[in-house]
Amino acid sequence: MPHDPLHLLCVEPRFPGRLGAVADWLVRRRGYRCTFYFNAADPPSHWPESAGRGLDLVPFNVGGVARESSVSWTRQLERGLCYAYGCWEVLEARRPRPIELVLGRSAGLGSTLFVPVYLPGIPIVNLFDYFYHPRANDLADDAPENAPSEYYHWRRAANAMDLLDLENGVTPWAPTAWQRDLYPAEYHDDFEVLCDGIDARLFSAPARRRGSSARQVAGRSIASGTSVVSFVARNLDRTRGFDRFMPLANRLLEHYSDLICIVIGAASVQRGLDIEFYNRDYREHVLRQSPPHDPDRIWFLDTVPQRVVAELLAVTDLHVYASRRFVVARSLLEAMAAGCVVLACDSEPVREFLNHGESALLVTPGDLAEADRQARAVLDDPAAYAPLGAAAASTVQQRFASDVTMPLVATLFDQLVR
Repeated sequence: MPHDPLHLLCVEPRFPGRLGAVADWLVRRRGYRCTFYFNAADPPSHWPESAGRGLDLVPFNVGGVARESSVSWTRQLERGLCYAYGCWEVLEARRPRPIELVLGRSAGLGSTLFVPVYLPGIPIVNLFDYFYHPRANDLADDAPENAPSEYYHWRRAANAMDLLDLENGVTPWAPTAWQRDLYPAEYHDDFEVLCDGIDARLFSAPARRRGSSARQVAGRSIASGTSVVSFVARNLDRTRGFDRFMPLANRLLEHYSDLICIVIGAASVQRGLDIEFYNRDYREHVLRQSPPHDPDRIWFLDTVPQRVVAELLAVTDLHVYASRRFVVARSLLEAMAAGCVVLACDSEPVREFLNHGESALLVTPGDLAEADRQARAVLDDPAAYAPLGAAAASTVQQRFASDVTMPLVATLFDQLVR
């Protein structure tokens, strides 16, 4: 039988990452004790409120190739093994007891791989994000014909650690059916498909008042009668479609004199799948290709706390989600929760959350003219499209708010322990 309260060990290379919010909810709402092992951390301003108060943080070190900012495709598996061994070393040194459940994240780094050596028989749940296909999805859909062969070598080898995790006796967990279905068919029946959701209370906004004179974002005032178009991503990269957003923003800025565009996201690329721009300033590159029509009316806020994201979404008239076919970003759910009218590039993962004409406007990826037409329709008559935002907010409240999704996750954990 489990101890009271249940003790959860979380392992993710970067804190808070994806599992930080899961652990925070379980600590605050279910009374779990949680020890969180990580290698690197975001600034404390981005940590959940339970950090240090029931959610104990323990760093682990990595050596060898894992210390390098990027590695060749031939060393991807070695890198993942370094992370897994670094986690095991701290487990062996600290010997935490009791542990009833281990929650890890399989993102090509396999940090729970050696946990059974120290904790044999303990149930392990691993969150699986993404399985790379050699020539499909994300940036592969747009890869040039002369892309180096090493790019495709890397894509074929990038899943090795995830496959080791799947063969390691874990319970695989995927947030969406689309993510599960990326994995080989023989594993599909093993997966639990549960969205971990978002804290919708942070983003639920009162009725929007376009003419309000009290609107502010990050301390900057927005004039009464000004329309706001928003774009939010952790990093302004190709995967999230920043290169698609800027041409649309320029068209809108040229057409409307009473409009501003506000962009949140770090300028450099941190996704290893973009081998051309990894660790480079992609924002600067895109702005050279699509110079802002009116630089004073496009605000770049870089990386900001969640409260600033909530401020922006609360005053947004149109939120643009231009992502390529990839894992749906949490920012999309946040915009939905805030009641934003969303203009999104159509794809299978997006359609698990949104329906065209019911809760959002979905446009053909790469069709700038269509995106421009749909965006102008919203900005010309916000009231006519407000029901889309209301439907999106209702969808989050009913299906994707953490208070709805996390009890299902907690039930799964309790069943595994018992």
